[in-house]
Amino acid sequence: MSVTPATNGTSPTNGILDGRLFAALVTPTRSDESVDLDAFARLADSDITRGVEGLYIGGSSGEGLLLSEAERGELTRTAVEVAAGRVPVVTHVGALSTGESRRLALAAQSAGAAAVSMIPPPYYRYSTDDVAAHFRSVIDSIDVPFLVYNIPQFTGLEISDGGFESILELPQVIGVKHTSNNLYGAERMLQRYPHLTLVNGFDEIYLPALSVGARGAIGTTVGIQIELFRSLRARFERGDMDAARLVQRRINDTVEAMVAANVFGAAKFMSGKRVGELGHCRAPLPRVSDRGIHDLEAAWTRLQADVEATAAEDAAGA
Repeated sequence: MSVTPATNGTSPTNGILDGRLFAALVTPTRSDESVDLDAFARLADSDITRGVEGLYIGGSSGEGLLLSEAERGELTRTAVEVAAGRVPVVTHVGALSTGESRRLALAAQSAGAAAVSMIPPPYYRYSTDDVAAHFRSVIDSIDVPFLVYNIPQFTGLEISDGGFESILELPQVIGVKHTSNNLYGAERMLQRYPHLTLVNGFDEIYLPALSVGARGAIGTTVGIQIELFRSLRARFERGDMDAARLVQRRINDTVEAMVAANVFGAAKFMSGKRVGELGHCRAPLPRVSDRGIHDLEAAWTRLQADVEATAAEDAAGA
C-alpha cells in the first residue's frame, strides 16, 4: 500500500490505541519449549475478562524474536479468535530481515490483527535512513495501521531523537510505543507529530508518561495488575495526583520484584497465577531461580492486597 504524508492533526485509526491499556502477553510453552496455544488462549481470555483493553502479541514479553514465523502467526490467529472483537489485537512483527517482517505483517493482517508494530532491526548497526527504509517497506506492503516500537535499550536507536520524519508523517503510522525513559523526547515528538498516539511502554513510568501526553499503554505487567492501571488512569483523569502517585508506587512494587527475579520469566510466573502454569522462557533466556519464585510469591500476595486497597479507596471516592 502506497501512502502519502498526513496533512492534518487527526488520524481516523487512533481509536485502536487511544486511551487503551494493552497487555503485552507472554507466550506459554510446554516442557519441550513448544508453544502452548491452549494456555495462551486461556491467558488472553482471562485478561480481557478482567478489563484489559487490548492485546499485544509477540513483543519482548512474548519472546517474539525467539519464535518462528509460523509460531508468531499462530499466536496472532489465536489472539484474534479469542478476542472475538472485544478488544483490538496488535502484533509485533519486528525481525532481523525486512523480508521476514513483511511476511509476518502480511500474516498478521490476514489473521485479523487491528495493527502491526515493529522495532528497528537489532544486532547490525544501521543508519536512520536504513531503518526508515525497513519500516517503509513493511508499511507499503500492508493495509493495516502501523505502530512504531521505540525500545532503545535493546536496539541502540532512540526514535525520538529524530531522523524518522518520513515515517512518522505517514497517515498509516498511528503512534509510537515508547519504551524509553526519555520523556523529554516523547513530548517533543508529540509536539512535532500531534496526530500520533503516544503509547507508554515502561509500566513503572505510566503516570509520568500520562503527564507528557501518553494516551495508552502497552506493558508487561498491565495484564498482571490491570486493576491498578485502570485506577491510576481514573485518578489522573480527575486530577488527583497524590492518589495517582500512590497507585504508581503500588504498580512499581510489583515491577521491582519482577525485574529482580528476571522480568520475562517472572511475567510468565505471575501471569500463570490466575490461569495455570505457563512454562519457562525459551533458551537462552534464563529461568527464574527458586529464590526468585519465593520472592515472586510474596510479591503476588502483596499485589492482591494492593488491588483490594485500591478498590476500597476508589469505592470510597479516594
